[in-house]
Amino acid sequence: MKWLSWLGVVVACLGIAGALGLYKYNEIQAAIERGKAFPEPAEAVEVYVVKKVARHPSLSVTGEVVASQSATLQNELKGRIVKVGFAPGSQVRQGQILLQLDISQEQAQLAESRADQQIAKLALDRSLRLVRSGAGSVENRDRARAQFDAAKARVSALYALIEKKTLRAPFDANTSLHQLEAGQFLAAGTEIVELVGVSDKVWIDFALPQEITSVNVGSSVDITFGDSLQKYSASVIARDASVNVRSRNLGMRAQLNGDPVDLIPGMLVRVKVPLGQTIMAAVVPATAVRRDALGPSVYVLENVVENGEAKTRVRKREIELGEVVDADLQDDLVVVRSGLEEGEEIAGIGAFKLRDGSLVIPSAPNPKAAERTVGR
Repeated sequence: MKWLSWLGVVVACLGIAGALGLYKYNEIQAAIERGKAFPEPAEAVEVYVVKKVARHPSLSVTGEVVASQSATLQNELKGRIVKVGFAPGSQVRQGQILLQLDISQEQAQLAESRADQQIAKLALDRSLRLVRSGAGSVENRDRARAQFDAAKARVSALYALIEKKTLRAPFDANTSLHQLEAGQFLAAGTEIVELVGVSDKVWIDFALPQEITSVNVGSSVDITFGDSLQKYSASVIARDASVNVRSRNLGMRAQLNGDPVDLIPGMLVRVKVPLGQTIMAAVVPATAVRRDALGPSVYVLENVVENGEAKTRVRKREIELGEVVDADLQDDLVVVRSGLEEGEEIAGIGAFKLRDGSLVIPSAPNPKAAERTVGR
């Protein structure tokens, strides 16, 4: 009977499957037992003790050094250079001729116009004498006066044309580098030189978010440059009338108190803007803060006893961060508004490899951890 044959095949298959399942189960149980024999892995972390420090709420932004007097000179008319009156990078005085374009044609026309003016002046004088003596007509006198005025205007126009081809320094200034040479032809609107005024006033232009409304004209800010520890003081002297519609920032201008010789127009500097009164706040290194979809958190160290053995584990704790970095600390410590108490120990360097409940091997608290410069 066929069904008995098929039944035997099914029973055989089930027996084989059961045997294989039992064999695999025994293997898994053996692996579990072997795994229990190995110690739980522990991660090495650096300990940071939470502390509260005096905070000076401030905002650090990038600023640009701006000269109080500056100009980029361009030639209004085209022409050939006949004289360059300054050396590259030199200092010039107000009124000094910087560049002279060819004015030979204009000078010839000026001589002709002066002669015409002289002739017109003689004709006008003669007409005036004739009118006074009664021998001349008023019409001839008026025509002579108009001809004299026209000749005088032509002379003035040529003087203005010559002056346009003579570039002079509008104020005492230092000049930029150039490659101007006599004989060179310049098209109209060519940039000739950049002038930076010789002045003891140095401005710093910077921008603040529209939410910062406490900084007004007269407020003090601190200026630092590069890695230099030198700090300059500056006072806000002006601000834009409106917020930039693209960046939503408000432009500010501060004037340095003093004459720092190492700040050159165009340099980028850091501007620290005080925002409020000094407060006490908890700070932690940025390396200790972990961020995920639930927000910022830290791993707090917890001493436990397991099977009679003292161990250290970490517990994930959510925190609320501040928004301002204290530049006086010369690092990027993160302000913690809530979630931590002073004296608690948290994982610093090495926190990135932890998870809630991880076993850790803490190092001794590093007293210089707060001096480490890290990215926020």
